[in-house]
Amino acid sequence: MSPAYWPFLLAAFIGSTVQAAPYPNVYGAPPEVLRGSDWYRQCLRVKNQQPARPVVAGKGENGRCDAAGLYYETVNLPDAGKADWERVHACAARTEAHGVLMMLYANGAGMTPQFDLALKHACSIQSPVGEMKSRVQHLRRRASGDDREAIDVCDDAAADLRGQCAAMRERQRDKSRSAQLAALTRGWNAKEQLGLEMASKAVHYFAQHRVDYETDAGSSATRSLQLDVQAAELDQFAFDVMDAEGGKAPRFSEGEFASLDEKMNAVYRQFMLNRPASTSYLGTIRKTGVEKTQRAWLAYRDAMELFGSIRHPQVPGSAWRAQLTARRLKQLTELDNAAAGR
Repeated sequence: MSPAYWPFLLAAFIGSTVQAAPYPNVYGAPPEVLRGSDWYRQCLRVKNQQPARPVVAGKGENGRCDAAGLYYETVNLPDAGKADWERVHACAARTEAHGVLMMLYANGAGMTPQFDLALKHACSIQSPVGEMKSRVQHLRRRASGDDREAIDVCDDAAADLRGQCAAMRERQRDKSRSAQLAALTRGWNAKEQLGLEMASKAVHYFAQHRVDYETDAGSSATRSLQLDVQAAELDQFAFDVMDAEGGKAPRFSEGEFASLDEKMNAVYRQFMLNRPASTSYLGTIRKTGVEKTQRAWLAYRDAMELFGSIRHPQVPGSAWRAQLTARRLKQLTELDNAAAGR
């Protein structure tokens, strides 16, 4: 399927279509084949479910809105309240955003979970047969208590849409991450702000290299995996800054750093010198890319140490270097294991 069609599919996936859709809104097999399926019967069972009370839009909220954007924005609010969720619910109901309504009812966002209503909206999301079946089964596990994790409309998405789903979630995470750091650094002096900005640019550069050169691009879930890799680095950076502000700066000695640095360099040299085994599962990852990423990481480590020396001069530079080196050692070890087929 051409990526050019993804935005249109995602709109149908999260929101609604203009014309009346079939119910269950499934494609890929004729209805007479599906009627004997358990998931199909479950969809029919809840077809006429209605909320106990109608969702009423708040004052001035009758215009166009982005239900998915509002949902993920609210998920990332540290103190989202009932009024915040009611705003999301009103938008989703008004735009018939079945994916968002499913998540609201299933996760009990601002309300008591209502699994039959969640199931009705799940069955209203345009989906291929396998995806619909998986989503219905997922909801049943959630309703029975066998699965206690919050459900996301993207959990059971077909491979074509997983990357789009992940990108949407990461945009919201990035907004939340940026807002947290902005609030944290309010009142810092210009030198401290500049130090953080330099470290932030360095970690973004390193994270992009991890995506471009240390993530296998041969998988159907590549885009989703790449975004997870990138988000992990950016999240960790934000956590490090916030931890240091909270009195939890890294505590490593110069000797500990030297030991970690020696181990990391040994693993890096081993990876670069050895030919990948026939059982290697590096996929599209190449040594030249890992070399570029290592250079980007070294620049990030230097920038983080500089930031630390400005904002937290009481913390030795070796502590910042050791903290980042320990993580990089783990990443390089995983790459070396992949090259060896371990």
